[in-house]
Amino acid sequence: MSWQKVSFTTEQIEEERALIKLEDEFERLFMTADGPSDMALFSDNEYEDDRITIYFTPGCHPFCDTLITRYAGKECKPPARGDVFLFAGNDDACDLLA
Repeated sequence: MSWQKVSFTTEQIEEERALIKLEDEFERLFMTADGPSDMALFSDNEYEDDRITIYFTPGCHPFCDTLITRYAGKECKPPARGDVFLFAGNDDACDLLA
């Protein structure tokens, strides 16, 4: 599997608590998978156009496939190391960044 990304508007984050829900579900899946070293989520450092993007590492497959589909994830290139921070998961996955 390749990198995947999902984006949230500030409205989704503030009113729907989308990031909290995503993080909670990811943490549950991460623990169920026994915390693989290549399984993590990364977040943009800053909002752009009132949106924030969350990146799923390739190691999230197959554990997060349903989650990615639910949030309309799209395939993407690995984000640049300086543009993101570890949002959740194993910090060893930082080695996968561009």
